[in-house]
Amino acid sequence: MKYLNELVTQFQNDTIPMIPCTKDELNEVKRLIGNNKLPEAYIEFLEVMGGGTEHTFLRGESCYIDELLELNEWGAELLEENNVPLKLTPNDFVFWMSQGCMFCFFKLDEGENPPVYFYSEGKKKDGFYKITDTYTEFLQRRYMRDKYIFQKKD
Repeated sequence: MKYLNELVTQFQNDTIPMIPCTKDELNEVKRLIGNNKLPEAYIEFLEVMGGGTEHTFLRGESCYIDELLELNEWGAELLEENNVPLKLTPNDFVFWMSQGCMFCFFKLDEGENPPVYFYSEGKKKDGFYKITDTYTEFLQRRYMRDKYIFQKKD
């Protein structure tokens, strides 16, 4: 494991259960993106805890395999409902959504540990903006319950 070692160690130390995705589930996610390639950091997430953390980490948020395959569609629907001139492209992968009113995504062509972008209907005039430089930074900051995570990063 190259990207999530530190986070996985923290979870083990804090006795947070991690349920991996099955090979079939991982293949289903890969089929969803067609000819694009998932970033390695995200593949590690799916392989280690993509099946959930038994309602501990990211509790109540849509990011695990039980809802993952719907997130791009739900993100597109939210943009449409909000009447904003923004569109998700086939290069955008929505991996997290909360309360049906905000989501995070990364671009499939921005490396193995890509920056994370954010959209919220409460900040729709801001459009899409970057909130972390890497996917692993997003996970770490969510675990630390960083209340500033959804602020625009320069």
